[in-house]
Amino acid sequence: MNPPKRLVLAVAVIAAFMAACGGAVASPSPGAVTPVPASESPRSTMPQAAIAGTPSPVPPSRAARASDVPSRVAIPALGIDLPVISGDVTLPGNPPHYPLCDVAQYLTTFPYPGRPGTTTWIYGHAREGMFLALLEASERNGGGELLGQTVDVFSTLSARYRYRISEVLRHATDRSTAQGVPADQGRLILQTSEGPSGTVPKLQVVAELIATEVASAAEAQPAASPRACANE
Repeated sequence: MNPPKRLVLAVAVIAAFMAACGGAVASPSPGAVTPVPASESPRSTMPQAAIAGTPSPVPPSRAARASDVPSRVAIPALGIDLPVISGDVTLPGNPPHYPLCDVAQYLTTFPYPGRPGTTTWIYGHAREGMFLALLEASERNGGGELLGQTVDVFSTLSARYRYRISEVLRHATDRSTAQGVPADQGRLILQTSEGPSGTVPKLQVVAELIATEVASAAEAQPAASPRACANE
């Protein structure tokens, strides 16, 4: 038995009114995407500091890291903590290419700790307060105690690049350790002397990048006071 026409019309009018007022929600067809009302959208994941108006520091972007260079190197387990300057810096009384004292230096051919697929090369004298502790550790049990230790390289853009030591090469005579870095990784070489001034075999400690973090300007940019020491 069919319902009266007036009843059908009344039901249709009520349904239309409810839909216009938001009192009825149509069931989506399989595979359809139902828009989320603005009032029900997920909360912002922006840090609270940024919401309050204070920008939160972030590690340098990939583009910025292309010009980021080392400014400090630290190996906490060995008590090593040195400002890092360019290997192109020269001082009166210091022969060309002879390392300066009281700092470490980076090779300008291998300078960028944040650039994927590349090596950063930092060197310094094996002297007290510099890389002597690194040399001494390498002479014990073939340098085995160095494996797994962390090295922090801070940079001019206030980033901390953390590396883990993976290999100790004694008596190295070339820079082949800088080659073959996977495109999505980064490598660090720490180098120091093994013998008297001017001797070629060097200690090279290889480390792989494991993390990139934010650092404060105070942490990342220590005062550097390089000193000519070729005659000492």
